[in-house]
Amino acid sequence: MFHRFISRTIVAGLIGSLMLFTFACSSSDDTVPDEEVVEDALVPEDQSVVLYQYRFNPNALEIVAGAQVTFENRDPEAHNINIPALDIDESIDPNEEWTYTFDTQGEFAVGNRFSDGMQLDLVVQ
Repeated sequence: MFHRFISRTIVAGLIGSLMLFTFACSSSDDTVPDEEVVEDALVPEDQSVVLYQYRFNPNALEIVAGAQVTFENRDPEAHNINIPALDIDESIDPNEEWTYTFDTQGEFAVGNRFSDGMQLDLVVQ
């Protein structure tokens, strides 16, 4: 009988401790953001833009400052990356690529001097 009393006491203590631990861990403070989410939102993620069929694919891109964008020319002719606001004018031969790190925030029109119809709207946050 004494062993039964000890066993029940230990089980009751464990259950009580578990309930207290669960309650302490489950309380949330809505004013404090989750650190992982904040860090993930600020991490620059590298992107690719494919120049194919005389278009930028995608034709709109939103990135975080510090991200690299690789422009890949998959057309049989040379293309050009022209961003006047950043003083960028880079030619890319067929099957070549060029990478640039965008550190300046803003909205930029990306064009191609060799093909007027090629446009990319780039937003750097």
